[in-house]
Amino acid sequence: MVPSRDRCSTFGPTEVDLLHSIFEQILEEKGVESSGERANEIAARLIRIYQSGVRDVVMLKKLSMRPRE
Repeated sequence: MVPSRDRCSTFGPTEVDLLHSIFEQILEEKGVESSGERANEIAARLIRIYQSGVRDVVMLKKLSMRPRE
């Protein structure tokens, strides 16, 4: 598991790799192209959730996959 950082505005290589992996999994499962509005929304949501302190991979994925509100 990735160590927690308090609302850090930058990500280290390990965090970038983790977020990228989760992002790719979500896109594949949702059938979303890696470019475009929907992918941008998913990426932004994933980053916000991570920055809020969620570090559990399953929870990050679950919360990031929620339908648009």
